[in-house]
Amino acid sequence: MKPVLLATGGTGGHIYPALALARALAACGYEVAFIGQQGGLEAKLVPDAGFAFWGVRAGKYDRSRPDPRQAVRAALGLSDALAALRRLRPALVVGFGGFAAFPGLAAARLSGVPWALHEQNAYPGLVTRLFARGARFIGVAQPGVAAHLPRAARERVVTVGMPVREERLPKSEARRRLGLPEAVTLTLVLGGSQGSALLNRAVPEAFAALGAQAPHWVLHSSGAAHLETVRAHLQSCLSPSQRERYRVAPYLDTVLAWSAADLGVTRAGTGTLAEAAFHGVPLLMVPLSTAADNHQLHNARAVARDRAGTVVEERDLQPVTLAAAWRHLLEPETRARAAAAARERSPAGATARLCERVVQELNPPRAPRSPRTLGEQETA
Repeated sequence: MKPVLLATGGTGGHIYPALALARALAACGYEVAFIGQQGGLEAKLVPDAGFAFWGVRAGKYDRSRPDPRQAVRAALGLSDALAALRRLRPALVVGFGGFAAFPGLAAARLSGVPWALHEQNAYPGLVTRLFARGARFIGVAQPGVAAHLPRAARERVVTVGMPVREERLPKSEARRRLGLPEAVTLTLVLGGSQGSALLNRAVPEAFAALGAQAPHWVLHSSGAAHLETVRAHLQSCLSPSQRERYRVAPYLDTVLAWSAADLGVTRAGTGTLAEAAFHGVPLLMVPLSTAADNHQLHNARAVARDRAGTVVEERDLQPVTLAAAWRHLLEPETRARAAAAARERSPAGATARLCERVVQELNPPRAPRSPRTLGEQETA
């Protein structure tokens, strides 16, 4: 059986949905491999999940600071990807957006291998727009994406939702595994798979401004590159008793972390919002202001409209404003209402829907045989 090749990488928001699909396809008996950026986060997460990974060079397009060297890397990555496709001979390539998916999708187009796409944002990214025409289907997480795609591709858009790892643990077990007390209110701070320098600085300062909120605790994923900086910041802005209730880690297993959390302070990437909704965790969101097409602000406002969270924009981010919004969500009644609203947004079933659509492409219905004529029957 030819494998399904998933083209993804760059950030967890692109990688985790692909991993969710990979697990579902593997459970159905399909062989799955990944193609992404050499040295990217995907180069660690994919093998750790037990799947084959092909690393290629990839160039990141930065609208604000164009760099010709990135175009060269993209071209070299295409050469790498073509070699990978010749070796793997996949039945289908599925791209999950982002610059790291470009080499695999471009190689599919040049090699005559069919491809499909998944788009997580309400406004599709550049890679999705480039490869929408010719895709077998475009699975989207949110309605309204078709209006921003080439007219010829719109009829192939299907809303499947945002695939997440649909696993939960009892809160007590998750906290035990994380070494956290069970009978406390826990805030998860998550700035994306690689951390957020802004949240790493602002959240400890807001926690200090909260004052004595025992038994409130914090579990903070800093990103490996920022760990020592955050630890030093905690020493400078928190009291010894506050530091005892503030745990920081370079990286967290998201199923474990979300299962343990009562609320979250996060950016507003679609993957983060979907995981929070699946686990019924209300959010205090600080959207990334430099996100393409300001999509994180639009994502966050949609969550706030559904009363599953609160938005604090970067321009308003001060310790006192973040602490005030945080204090409001810590109120038991407010948090309970927001948690119920979050559960209403759950993407449960999205992975299965996307998997089903991929399987349909891998097993197209056969055209019925035309009945033989009388003469043919007599000859037979």
